[in-house]
Amino acid sequence: MAGKVKADGFAGAVMESLREYRDAAHEDLKKSAEQSAKEAVQRLKKTSPRGTGKGKRGHYADGWQVSAEKRSGNRFSYVVHNAKKYQLTHLLEKGHQLHQGGRARAIPHIKPVEEWCNGEYEKRVKERLGK
Repeated sequence: MAGKVKADGFAGAVMESLREYRDAAHEDLKKSAEQSAKEAVQRLKKTSPRGTGKGKRGHYADGWQVSAEKRSGNRFSYVVHNAKKYQLTHLLEKGHQLHQGGRARAIPHIKPVEEWCNGEYEKRVKERLGK
């Protein structure tokens, strides 16, 4: 809100300015979260293990997606998940027992992307809200 304000309209003008800032900040937070989640999906597609056996063409790596979850009020969240082979995420990330004995080695590929995504989101929020 720009321009002159009379004394009796001061409180209303301040509240309107605060609402505008809140709405703009909410949009900035949402855009930062969405961009970070989309980039996390691209990183996971690049760093996820791909099968080496016959017929294995990287279905696990190609299965990463981001979904927007709308919550009550102005709350939002973006979830990065593997839509094709979700059962493998924990087994590959943490390792697992093999049926013939022994243990499959862990291939940590989700945790590094998660840490990057959290840091990137924080950096983007500081940049956007700092303007």
